Amino acid sequence: MKILSIIICCSLLFISCKRKGKNNKNACNGDTRREVKICTDSKVTLINATSIVTSIDSLNAIIVPTVNSGTARLTLEQHTYTVTAKVDKVKKEWDGDYHIRLTNGTNYLICEVPNPTCEYASKSAYVAQYNKVKSFVQNNDLEDKIITITGVAFVDIDHYYSRKQANNNIELHPIFDIKF
Repeated sequence: MKILSIIICCSLLFISCKRKGKNNKNACNGDTRREVKICTDSKVTLINATSIVTSIDSLNAIIVPTVNSGTARLTLEQHTYTVTAKVDKVKKEWDGDYHIRLTNGTNYLICEVPNPTCEYASKSAYVAQYNKVKSFVQNNDLEDKIITITGVAFVDIDHYYSRKQANNNIELHPIFDIKF
């Protein structure tokens, strides 16, 4: 019975990974709210490029609605924000996106630049910014450095597990600009 339980758990894990995209070539740039997070959705023209200078704590304090994979761009996601903070971690994701986690020592904020060579992101009007940011990330050691990131607000789905992220699942995704 114990062996059967292990086999079932492993099978479910394998199916879950395929669905999430790690083994799914069609999941380039992720497949949850993809059009919103890479700026190819029908409301992309509503994004205000005049950035609001803010902090990790202020973004963490925003009350956001729960989203699911079918949620269209929210009013909150029509704004760009600029945050200066310490880089806690940089990670190249399996799909080529770069994940940058900022911290102020207490709270976190995930910021992401889409893989500009992905067929979905390459159709974005912002692909030049994605290329510029990706180049900056690849050519600089960012961890433990103070940087300034400007990006579009994005509310990620709740992953239902603890991770170092904003309490309200807000991110800056995509990143439009990054500098020391």
